[in-house]
Amino acid sequence: MSLMNALLETYDFALENELVDNPKLSSSGLSLLPVYHSSRISNGEDIFEITIDNNSNAIGGRFLEKEEIVVFPITENSITRSGKKVAPHAISDELSYLANTIDLNKNEEYIKGVKKLLDYEREYSYENFRIMGEYIIKNTILEDFLKFYLGNVEYSIDDKFKLSYEKIEGSGKTKEKSIDLKKVFITFKLEKEYSGDVTLSRDIGLHDFYINYVRKKNSCSKELSYCDITGKLDYCIERHRGVIGNAKLISISNHDETYYGRLKSGKDIYHVSYEASQKVHNMLKYLIDNDNNSRFIGEGTYIINWLSQDLDKGGIKLLSDVEIENDDFDDDFEDEEEKSMSILGGGVSRSLGKYFLGEDGEFSGKGDFYVLIMEKVSNGRVSIKYFRRLSRSEAYRRVMDWYRSTNWQFYNYDLQKFIKKSPSLYQIINFVHGQENNKGYLACENKKLSRSKLERLIPCIIDSQRLPRDMSKATFYKLSNKRSYKKSWNIALNIGCSLIKKYKNDYENCVIEADTISEVKQLEESRSFYYGKLMAIYEKIELDAIRGRGTGDSSGKDRRKVQKITNSDRLWSSMIRTPERTRFILESKIKPYMNILKKNNPGWYVFYDKLITEITLELIRLKESNDKMDSSLNEDFILGYYYQKNAFYKKG
Repeated sequence: MSLMNALLETYDFALENELVDNPKLSSSGLSLLPVYHSSRISNGEDIFEITIDNNSNAIGGRFLEKEEIVVFPITENSITRSGKKVAPHAISDELSYLANTIDLNKNEEYIKGVKKLLDYEREYSYENFRIMGEYIIKNTILEDFLKFYLGNVEYSIDDKFKLSYEKIEGSGKTKEKSIDLKKVFITFKLEKEYSGDVTLSRDIGLHDFYINYVRKKNSCSKELSYCDITGKLDYCIERHRGVIGNAKLISISNHDETYYGRLKSGKDIYHVSYEASQKVHNMLKYLIDNDNNSRFIGEGTYIINWLSQDLDKGGIKLLSDVEIENDDFDDDFEDEEEKSMSILGGGVSRSLGKYFLGEDGEFSGKGDFYVLIMEKVSNGRVSIKYFRRLSRSEAYRRVMDWYRSTNWQFYNYDLQKFIKKSPSLYQIINFVHGQENNKGYLACENKKLSRSKLERLIPCIIDSQRLPRDMSKATFYKLSNKRSYKKSWNIALNIGCSLIKKYKNDYENCVIEADTISEVKQLEESRSFYYGKLMAIYEKIELDAIRGRGTGDSSGKDRRKVQKITNSDRLWSSMIRTPERTRFILESKIKPYMNILKKNNPGWYVFYDKLITEITLELIRLKESNDKMDSSLNEDFILGYYYQKNAFYKKG
């Protein structure tokens, strides 16, 4: 199914279930628009609402509050107007169209359109529009705006229609104010005697009136053709509304060579009916503007996802929390930019089950799950970078597969326990392609790089693709340089282990869990794994000897500070490159610390000595069966280090 069909199907479902033009589906005042309508958000000083009584007289007015949204009917030409093109909206518009003293040509076109609607009203009979229309054709809107907004305040209007006046502030001081009258957007409200006031934005009957008017007008057109989306004979259009500002999803190239030879004109490339275009674009506009479905990921790019027949649920937050049951994670585990983000962590299985399956735990046989990545490539064009359609059950399985193959145990020092979670996509990118900043957080400063890598990771979840090999190599490379991390080593190690787990699952069919690493047969035959364990032991010996304690019970607050650089830290990279040679160097450097433990904590001396002996015997065994003992180590070294370090600090 194409993106256009998916959007049309979703809109039609919403229409059948009375979700279109329904405030109940709204998010922060935003609702799914009816066809042939658009919306605009007030900044507090740009949209003025005039109140009209039953006799079509203006009786009041006000500027809408900031963030208030108005819904208003548009025409085929007005929604795409630009430059000097004269194309008024059907009812609400800027004063440059609504006032004949500002622009006579624009006003004449506007009044002409309102009169056509009044002619249609005599047949359709909708009183609210009749009252509104009869007021509009009086052409006193500018005068009424000035009367209700300024009252008795003196003002002046220059030849460019800039309104200037003085306003007394709360402090008693007088402040010069000015407004560009041409840009003031006017909407209307009716004061009803026996019912509540009705605004143009919320008058669903008026919306239906206008929709029927446009449909009748289009059905009488002599230029009907088959729509490539619906397959029906209908009135098709060439120009389509923008979805991100004026950037369009469908547009005709200005370069004739892109279609000449096979087609006569650009409009022959793709036929879309006016109504199908409205449904598709209104649906996409709603999804983009709705924070529950859309996420801006930088560089003009959005990631959008939704359930076609369950719009109330919004989208699954692929780049954020998914209703995590316990998100009291240690701050060390969160990067600065995405501090509250932890994709698919904690109780994700139950949360995703509720999202995809419903509260009753059964899959819905209806509807699909869609994921879209869209980029604004210029002021006039948007590009579809990625689009996938999955059944609900398949989407659930794939997202859960990602979680199972990337989850890792992160220790929370405040809660004194391990918590299983998957790193967020931003955390992965900041680790692999970023570095530690001066605040001690992992961060990728190159936003363009961050966005492009995010686009590479999304298919790993939705399409069940394997982790890119270059990302796997970069993971081991980043962890090979331990001294580049002064404060963020713990988070880097855990994210790195999560990616190594994913790599081994994808390419080596090796299933690893953070709490059962030692039970993995492949690691039992890996010399790199044993060298990693040995490195963690050397590090712990030195730290315990310096601190004068052998219990390893140092407080979380101490451990979260910048730790002393140990000999293990200094020789970390060397151990990975030349393990045999570096091992002997470390053994000599660790002897003084072993002697301190032997004197102060003989029990721990015996414990560490026994561990080193056991690992040495395993390395001897592997050396006898493998003559490549002088080669550099691989990512198993990191897993061995993590396992042994975790074993020291894990209670139980």
